[in-house]
Amino acid sequence: MWGLDSFQFFPNFTILIWKPNWYLTYHYWPLTTDSHLFEGTLYFAPPKNAAERLAQETAAVTFKEYSLQDGNTLEATHTMLKSRVVDKFPLCDQEILCRHLHKVVCDWVNAYQG
Repeated sequence: MWGLDSFQFFPNFTILIWKPNWYLTYHYWPLTTDSHLFEGTLYFAPPKNAAERLAQETAAVTFKEYSLQDGNTLEATHTMLKSRVVDKFPLCDQEILCRHLHKVVCDWVNAYQG
């Protein structure tokens, strides 16, 4: 059994806290309007035995695969938005944090542009 908590920190930092004494962090670094750099770092408590060490290594290997799968959805969304076939992207009440993030970013950009 597993469980996690995920916290998003504006503008580009995420921390995921996993139940079995480890956590990971994400950084998203914009490079251009069409690309970004994704960095992920895993942090573990020292293993008490070989089985715990093997579990940590397995987590590290699978982290890469899961990140690639999750990233693929972001690429697909970006490709769709870049095509401009869809010009509105509605958000529902379950995505209130996304909506708030977009409002704060717009406010910051507008304040910067004066």
